Amino acid sequence: MFVLEQIHATAVREPGKLAFVANGRRLSYGAFWRLIIERRNALAPRLTKPGIVVISVDSMADDWVLSLAVRSLGHEAAVIREADQLALFADLEVAGVITLASERRPAAVAPSAGVPRLTVRGVFDQPVDESGPLPPLPVLLLSAGQVMLTSGTTGRSKRVVSMRGVKREAFEEYSQVYPELGAGFRQHGPDTVLNIFGLGLWTGGGHTRPIFVWSLGGAVVTHLGNDAERAFDWPGITHTLATPAYLAALMALPEGAFPYLPDMQLMVVSGALSPGLVRAIRRRLTPRIMINLSATEVGAWARTVVETDEDLRWYRLDPTRLVEVVDDADRPLPPGELGRIRVDIGGRRPGYLGDDTTTAAFFRDDWFYPGDLGVLDGKGRLALYGRTTDVVHILGNKHPVDPWERAIQEALDCDGVCILSGSWRGEGEELHLFIESRRPVDSAALTKAVQSTLSGFPGVNVHMVAALPRTATGKIKRIELAQQLHAAAPT
Repeated sequence: MFVLEQIHATAVREPGKLAFVANGRRLSYGAFWRLIIERRNALAPRLTKPGIVVISVDSMADDWVLSLAVRSLGHEAAVIREADQLALFADLEVAGVITLASERRPAAVAPSAGVPRLTVRGVFDQPVDESGPLPPLPVLLLSAGQVMLTSGTTGRSKRVVSMRGVKREAFEEYSQVYPELGAGFRQHGPDTVLNIFGLGLWTGGGHTRPIFVWSLGGAVVTHLGNDAERAFDWPGITHTLATPAYLAALMALPEGAFPYLPDMQLMVVSGALSPGLVRAIRRRLTPRIMINLSATEVGAWARTVVETDEDLRWYRLDPTRLVEVVDDADRPLPPGELGRIRVDIGGRRPGYLGDDTTTAAFFRDDWFYPGDLGVLDGKGRLALYGRTTDVVHILGNKHPVDPWERAIQEALDCDGVCILSGSWRGEGEELHLFIESRRPVDSAALTKAVQSTLSGFPGVNVHMVAALPRTATGKIKRIELAQQLHAAAPT
């Protein structure tokens, strides 16, 4: 594993250099390396059979250390945030389940028969013994990956292997793509300090940004909890990774709750920003804003540097990826026409572990279909216009719409309901509610249904229709509704 080689090299060269800060507690590269090898040596005798190692912890620091230790042994690692998520791995081969001695986890974490439960000390449970020589670089068995849980395409959790087989060349390529945007970590090299603002354990051992930062000898800062803004107190932050939902919560805090960092690069993932939120971020946090378009399944394929409101609608395609917009017959559409987005997977064979049916639905003929609708402009840019699947994205959070649609349909006793999200007017994400009814709908009942079901979402656009477009089997044609919104939107 290239990142382990790099962490070891930095630990040898500068053992006291900062590797990461987790909830205000720091760890040097020397201590980081010692902990990885200590955990590796303790786990190796008990991980005697092949399979995924499930890590059930609450601490980002332990997530990082344990994931790298497990992967160095040739096992793929998976971090679960809730105890009952262990059930998501019941159909896969599990080599062991790791918990911390200092954490109280529910009995649901107890593994099935024959799978060892391994208890280890937490990273900060006691000081790291840094006496004696630094442990040498061990023989790394396999370049194992991290099993990430994603719900982006269907709204239910699926297993995807990330960062498997990453070599030096991948890091070189990553650092050179879009160097003019100033977001490439190579610009700061070992002085990079990445703040992962408000993101949970999914950003641990399988997330690309921390891995890339450690490959350069930089540092990663994170702070989980209700006061996640405290991570900004750490000096020298060069980059911050955040979602729109967390940025909205940050901007809701009182003036002076966090510092203004004019030279920091903000990288936004998992959703669009509204012009109002962008203005607040520029005034209170940083003027350097970039929005990334990516998926856990295949990584990033487009990004935009936000300089004008138009940049909130259009993403510039990654020159290393092939992205198309196609019709229902998978024929590429010309610029300006709305269709389904697909991303070339370049001969790789990613997919969902243990789920051949869903893999076949979203990975076809060397393409990944993320479930997004989009339009190309013929100049290397892409605009998003909602989803083709029964999942909507609001402020970076994924929501299956079926429970909402059923609740509204029952409350109004109407014939059909469809909910879409997108950015048709260039003003951030919009929620559109289509109601099919052959008789008038009481306005008071409609208001009550929307407020009780869709409360908390900024602005719901309601459309009353005589009939929703449907397939021969009665399934709503969401893409046709999105095309109607696209055709009606101002150019």
